[in-house]
Amino acid sequence: MGLDHRCLVLSGRLLDGLDPAVVHERMAAAFGMEMAGFRERVFSRSPLIIRRGLDVDAAEAQAAQLRGMGAEADVWPDGDRLIWLRRDNQVRGPLPEAALSHYAETGDQWCHDGGQTWFAWEAAAAAEPPPLPLEGVAPEHEEAHSFGAFLPEASEPVSHEPPPLPASTAPAPAPSKRRFSTAAVFAALFAVLALLWHPLSPVALLVALCALVYLYPRPLLRGRAVAVIAVVLSATALVLWMQKPAAVPVAQPYVPRPLKPLSQSAPATVAATQCMAKTATPKNDEDRFLLTGQRLLTGRAQRKGDTYVAEAAVSVDEQCQPNALQLYVFHNGVFIGTALDTATHLANTKLTDFDLVDDQHLRVTLAQCSDKPASCAATTVRQIAVLPGGGGWTLGEMK
Repeated sequence: MGLDHRCLVLSGRLLDGLDPAVVHERMAAAFGMEMAGFRERVFSRSPLIIRRGLDVDAAEAQAAQLRGMGAEADVWPDGDRLIWLRRDNQVRGPLPEAALSHYAETGDQWCHDGGQTWFAWEAAAAAEPPPLPLEGVAPEHEEAHSFGAFLPEASEPVSHEPPPLPASTAPAPAPSKRRFSTAAVFAALFAVLALLWHPLSPVALLVALCALVYLYPRPLLRGRAVAVIAVVLSATALVLWMQKPAAVPVAQPYVPRPLKPLSQSAPATVAATQCMAKTATPKNDEDRFLLTGQRLLTGRAQRKGDTYVAEAAVSVDEQCQPNALQLYVFHNGVFIGTALDTATHLANTKLTDFDLVDDQHLRVTLAQCSDKPASCAATTVRQIAVLPGGGGWTLGEMK
């Protein structure tokens, strides 16, 4: 370019007191562009040259027209050396190299047009002032150029391709140090305590989840991995707490319990003749063993594997109706004892049901009754285990 040529630079700043939306709309219409395209191609790349190769009069006139619409515009000598600015990770320009110190800001980087290397810009001790209006330009010259003549030539910015963004080796702002989240540390400590004392696990899991939710929208805080670990530890403690250990049967010392004669309020001859005649038909050797001890079979019995349980009356009234019931347990055909320490008397306790879960576990359901035998309310469930003992198989209650 000749020494007498000028370029027109749009700084991107607006004059004080003006509405940006109004100024942008006015300038987009003057340039014959859509609002979105104008902002993307012009203002988002400012400061930039929008006209080159102008004579002094035309450059000053068109700068005055831009200022009249509310935008800041400057006239610079048009040279062959151009530069680009990089600000907020966006390339801006091109600009005359002489205008670098005027438009660059702290933190900017710049690059020669056609170059591949970006340099960090450092503010000089005294910034250069913008160029003064050239001598010999009279005000009437500004009016000599109508804005209509300006539009066709300035509707597009100067066509230059920006250089590539700097590689990883180019200077870049140092990342700010991220501090560690106290919430993540607290959640991790709480999770460790929950592993030591499982009832604390629900609260620990809630604290860990809250810490994770707190850290999610805050990328400047470290500790997401610690919060995730706290969630896992708390969940593990919760699972361990929910899986309570099964009740351990308490083995009782083996005590032989020989069968005693049938107790009844009627004479013994009545029990021997009438009551025994009304007992249920024996089905196996275990039932016949109970009959030899003058027990009245009720007919309720269960067998699982090598274990057999039968219900029988240990006491009857004058009409041969049971007064008290007991459960007799056999293992491998051998009587090992009664499930209940004392027989249930129908006047106050009812043997509601029994269930031989497997060959080593018996569940007994008892109901407490009032003075009226037909009125039984609260129930009690007792767990009985068939265990091998020192003197043979025995029974123990699970607590």
